[in-house]
Parts: sequence; structure tokens; C-alpha cells
Amino acid sequence: MFEGLKKMLNKTKNKLETPKDVQKWQSKLDSARSQYEEQLKNMAKYEKYYAGDRSVQANPNTGIDPTKLSTNVRNIVYELIESQVDSSIPMPRVRAIHPEDDELAKKMEKFLENKVKTCGLVLMNDSVERTVPIVGGSFTRVEWDTNRGLHSEIGDLKVTELHPKKIIPQPGVIDFDEMDYFFIQELMTKKTVKRVYGEDVSDCENDLTNDLTEGIEGATQNDDLVTVNTAFYRNDEGGVGIFVWCDYVKLLDLEEYEARYLDRCEKCGAVMVDGKCPECGSKKAKKSKEDYEELVDAVEITVKGQPQRIDPETFTEAPILDEMGQPLYDEYGQPKMEIKREKKKVPYYKPNVYPVILRKNITAQNKLLGESDVNVIIDQQDTIKKLGTQMNEKLLMGGSLVILPQNLEIQKDGEQFNIVRINNANDKSLIDVMNLQPNIQYDSQYLETNYSWAKSALGITDSYQGKYDASATSGTAKQYSINQAAGRLDSKRTLKNEAYAKLYEIMFKFWLAFSDNPSEISSVDKDGQPEHEQLDRMEFLRIDAAGEFYWDDEFIFETDPTSTLMQNREMMWNQTDMKLQSGAFGPVGDLETAKAYWTIMKANGYPNASSVLNLVEERIAKQNEMAAMPQGGMPNEMPLM
Repeated sequence: MFEGLKKMLNKTKNKLETPKDVQKWQSKLDSARSQYEEQLKNMAKYEKYYAGDRSVQANPNTGIDPTKLSTNVRNIVYELIESQVDSSIPMPRVRAIHPEDDELAKKMEKFLENKVKTCGLVLMNDSVERTVPIVGGSFTRVEWDTNRGLHSEIGDLKVTELHPKKIIPQPGVIDFDEMDYFFIQELMTKKTVKRVYGEDVSDCENDLTNDLTEGIEGATQNDDLVTVNTAFYRNDEGGVGIFVWCDYVKLLDLEEYEARYLDRCEKCGAVMVDGKCPECGSKKAKKSKEDYEELVDAVEITVKGQPQRIDPETFTEAPILDEMGQPLYDEYGQPKMEIKREKKKVPYYKPNVYPVILRKNITAQNKLLGESDVNVIIDQQDTIKKLGTQMNEKLLMGGSLVILPQNLEIQKDGEQFNIVRINNANDKSLIDVMNLQPNIQYDSQYLETNYSWAKSALGITDSYQGKYDASATSGTAKQYSINQAAGRLDSKRTLKNEAYAKLYEIMFKFWLAFSDNPSEISSVDKDGQPEHEQLDRMEFLRIDAAGEFYWDDEFIFETDPTSTLMQNREMMWNQTDMKLQSGAFGPVGDLETAKAYWTIMKANGYPNASSVLNLVEERIAKQNEMAAMPQGGMPNEMPLM
């Protein structure tokens, strides 16, 4: 009991001694969250509708909430959102602004294609495809994780989804990139906070934990969870700063979040090695911002389109100084000179962009997020809930009435047949059955009407869903109907492509800022053969007209409009078959035609295409040997007698 009281007193003392910068940012967060509370409640409501919640909205005329829940829910919200899920990922397309960077842009495309797999974008996209239409948008965060990467690499890119309820924007600003600051609130275990930030938060509490754990099984009873608050902001120089705290504990404070930092000894300033100073042995460290790095090896830099070798050192002649800093002179009165070797310094690259990307569902004026599909069809879903419940009650409450004469009973002796004992034949005529089956025809028709309204509002047709469409009487008509639906949804597809293009740009910029090792690139060449390259950030180092170093990030980042087709191998195989039949590869049956066809199929990953291609090439080689043989027999053959 005494220990518990002591712990409570220490906790109260710590909160009273909360640092002023924590108080400042906590005050801003409380103000921003209070103004964003309505949007957070709407997100929770929309997610409940997607999950099949049985409740319905209050009557808008009277404001009276319904007194009962739906007993039979046809979840059109779930159905129509799932109909729009697109598992394909728009692949990167990089265009060089300067002609000398064309080959570099192609390598960047291959590099980013590799990161689609290694950074887990496939699974993340599957989740985002549902979050975006439900709540109106979703966020993606890019980080540099020093614990990731291959054996020869120190760190790698980390891409994670941020649900919109974790983002608290600056009040009154709807352009995300123009915000002075915004907040991220995430759940972490106390052990994770200790490992990541090196701070003990075992005594921390946070009332927001219950809000963030809503819907997570068992999370509300987990005392090990705390809320970590992160504030990203624009500093006075236009860069990006970061401030992180948990309850009353400050975890991280960096004025330049995207700058390079080294752990240096607080006593002598030496760079720490494995948590210890190699000079004085101290274990006390502080983060020191590094503006420049020294060139270690000679590099080849493109200058005005031409490659130029740059040595890592400069040699300058300087006067020799004495202990007082005065120059020394020789017997002739001339200052003594010495040759100094200095390492050339290159400024570290800084992205200067927020590491969070917003993807909207449908552009909405004066709103940070886009419009939610659930909000568009919420009236139809409520009506369908009520009609489903009404039809359910009618059918279940209906039944049959048995009409019997007075004092006549049914003896229920058998499982299938019951015995009725009558006095005379007239009693039999008095026995009758009356069916009480309600008519739900009009209820069903009105339910389907509301379903049609919902589909029409979202631009989804039966053909788009893969259902039977009586209006499409031919394959061409069905394809036209699908294309029309796709046209209605083209805005969503455009916003998705733009979000991925921006994601690829920020991924490249973070790699350029923090990668110290060449990155391995694996791809397939035009002949279907595996190809391996390396992408080194030094390939982007340039020298301007004034002789100063700078980093070339002048590229246009887009997405490939054919990426959906390129990711669907079966569709690619079918398209190649059609090209073969149309004669695009040459005469059908010709070995050279077969070679071209199987080369393409090998590049598209068709099973056993490599083996078939080898057989075709062997046949072509034998055919060429036979054609090279002289007519009339083998050379040096004995003449026939």
C-alpha cells in the first residue's frame, strides 16, 4: 500500500513538472482535436455502417432516435465498397527533365518497382482501398528505418498506412502541404517507446488510449499501451521539424527532422561508437546536426552533360603559423608555406517535405478529406435496414390458423400424423385451416429501388459488379456498360494515381537523403533474362555553374497507366496470343515467329516458356546448319562410281 501511494505521488509530481514545450504542444493538440471531433465521430459512424451496424439514424424532422435495432440487414455499404476494390498498384514512371538524366530515370523506375515489394505496398494498398471510400481518405507515411535493409545496407525505406483518425490537422487549413503543423496519435507499448526513444514511460497515462483502441480486440484492457503524440511542423527556414511526447514525457525534439544527425559525446564532441565515446569513454551523448559530409572516394559527376572525375581532396598552399597564430618567415623575409590537404565537403540532401501523403476518395470543397461513399448512400442504407426488418417481422409473425368446432381437440400422438376424433360427418366440415401470409411485394420493390439509387449515386452497374445485366445484349454492349461505370469512377482512379506518384517522389527523396550504400536493383530485361544493377546516390551529385555541389532531384514522378495490364499476367498472355494470331510476330508456323512469341511469353513469366524457347532456338540452329550444307552431299565426299 505504501509503495502504491509513493508511486502515485511521484506520478503527480512528474505531471506538475511537465516541460513547457510539452505543455505548449499539448495545448495545441487539445485545441485542434476539439475542433476536429465531429469528423472523428463521422469516421466511427461510417466504419460501423461498413461493418453492418444494426442501428439507424434519428428522424431528421423530429430528431427522435429509433427505439429498436434492425433484425435483418442487407449491407449495401459493404457490397458497393467491395465492388470498387482495386488490388492493382499503379507502378512508378519517372521522366527526366534534363536529357543527360534519361538513363538515371530508368534505373529509378526499376528501384521504385523493387520497393513496391520490399516495403509491403501490396498489403497496404489492400487496406487503403477500403479505408478511402469508407471515411473519405487515407494517409501514408514514409520513414527511414536504420534497422531495415539488406546485409550490405544500413537502413531502408519504411512505408506505413495511417488511418485518418490518427491524424489531427491544423484547424482551418484544408491543404495538407500548406499546414504549419499537424499531429499524429499512435498506440505503442511502453516497451516499444523505451526501445525507440530511450525514455521510460511506465508511469504515463493517456485518456485518448480508449479512443484509439476502439474496435481492437483486447486493447482497452491492456495497461501496457500508451498514446504517442507526434507533431510535424514547418520551422523558420521552411524545413520540417518534429516534436514527440507521451503524456508528460518529452521523447524527441528536432528542429530539422530531415537533416542528418549523429550521436556525439557531450564532453569532447567525438562521434559515439556503440553508445560509448572512443576518445574519453563517456556514455553521455547528444544528437548533433550535420550539414556536410566528406567525400571519401573519387566520384564521377556529370558537368554540362559530360562526365568529370572529382577527387575527394583539395590541396592548398597556406602560411605556417606559430603558437600565437602569426606567420613564420624564412631568412629572406618570405612567409613559410605548407601544403594542406582537405577533404571536399558535400551538403547533405534535405527533402523539405512532410513525410505524409493524403489520398482522397472524391474531392470535396472546404474539407481536408474527400467525400465518403458511406455518407452518399447512408439514407438508402437506413431505409433498406428498416424495410428488411419490416419484411422479416411480417414473414415471421405470419402463419396458419386451425378452425375447429367447439370442444373438439387434436390428439398429438404421432410425429407426422395427429388424431382428430369427431362425433359425426358434420363436424368434419367445420375443420378448416386459414393461412395468414403477408404480402411483402411492395416492400421488396421499394428495397430494390433504394438499392438502385445507391448504385446510381456511386456510378456502379451490374456489369461492373460482374452480375447479369439484361440491358447489355451482347459482349460489346456489356463491355461498353463496364466502361461507362469505369468512367464514372475515373476521378477516384485519378486521385489514386496522383497519391502513388507523390508517394514514389517522397520515397526517392528520403532514399537520397539518408542512404549511404548503393541499393541493389533486380529486374528483367527485354529478352526475359534477369538483370541486376546498383543505384548509388552519388549518381545524383552535381556541380553548378558556381562550382558548388548540389543534388539533382529534378525529375517528374508519374504512374504508368498500363500498370494494371502489366501486373495481370494472364491478360498479358491472352493479348500476346491475339497478336500471334493476327500475324504481328510474322507468319504463323514459322520458327522465327515462334522464337519472337516465346521470347515475349518468357518476359511475361509464362510457365516453362524458357524451356520451349530453348527448343525453338535449337530447331532454328539445326535448320541453319542444314541450309549451310552444300547441295549434292557432304563436302570431300567420295564420288559415286
